[in-house]
Amino acid sequence: MSKLSLNFRSKKTYFFSSISVFIIFYSDLIFAASCCGGGFSAPALITGDQQSQFTTSYSQSRVDSDVSASGIWQKRQTDDQSQTLKLDGAIIINDRYQVGLSIPIQQRSVTSPEGGRSAGLGDISLLGGFEFLPDWDYSPWRPKGIVYTSVLIPSGKSIYDNDNLNGLKTTGRGFWALGLGTFLTKTFRKWDGFANLELHRSFEKDVSNSEFEGKAIPGYGLTYSVGLGCNFGNFRIGHSIAWTQEDPINSSGSLITTAKEQRVATGSISIGYLIQDYFSSSLTYSDQAWYGDPSNTTLNKMILLAFQKSWQR
Repeated sequence: MSKLSLNFRSKKTYFFSSISVFIIFYSDLIFAASCCGGGFSAPALITGDQQSQFTTSYSQSRVDSDVSASGIWQKRQTDDQSQTLKLDGAIIINDRYQVGLSIPIQQRSVTSPEGGRSAGLGDISLLGGFEFLPDWDYSPWRPKGIVYTSVLIPSGKSIYDNDNLNGLKTTGRGFWALGLGTFLTKTFRKWDGFANLELHRSFEKDVSNSEFEGKAIPGYGLTYSVGLGCNFGNFRIGHSIAWTQEDPINSSGSLITTAKEQRVATGSISIGYLIQDYFSSSLTYSDQAWYGDPSNTTLNKMILLAFQKSWQR
């Protein structure tokens, strides 16, 4: 294979990774109810041939509807919007291993008698990944595969904090969590595709506030996603679907409650532009009312603008 062909292939692979990985992990970010600070999120992976990458993004989401545990939809009457500035970094170490960090800063505004505006640091995520299925020989059929683990640090404010019982200041889930997943990518001519499967476990915490004394007990969560894209020169158009499910958060102590699981599907369409080698941009629209059978959650609409810079090996 000629050097020109390899450079073209690397360029396209990089462009794909800069778009598709962002879609999948931001689908998780806008998941859960607005009162719960979003879902489990991991830093963007390096899926191309880069040494390191840095991504900055700004997203704005709006709660469109509420869905009960029995699946009944109700249009949200108040204006509930969130803005998130997110910084992601990842670096390759020892050829096939990588580590990453994600720092979100969130702002929320609610127009209602009990509403207002708040801002703060969200939950920080750490990532470690290993390329278990490399694509050194550019196989026409075998995908590239990365297995990863991530740790969610509850650095944001949660609904369990004493000064946030109405949920307005929520920027995090409030739980330590550990995730394990695998991400597969494949390019063929001008087409690219990906699949992702991620399982995480959130750990219980002691809660002490003016309304509750005891333990909040979360469980497992699962996300599986697929996506397809097509490249036209330096442009890419793509579509993806992410299905997310979270175990109920029960409580024991001064109040004993048994909650219901949360379930939602997020559809996304994106358009990206490769500004120059190793520097890309993307614009993504995500909607949680398109697919699936949601339950016990809110349905969000989100638009995301992202820029990613990477450095070659």
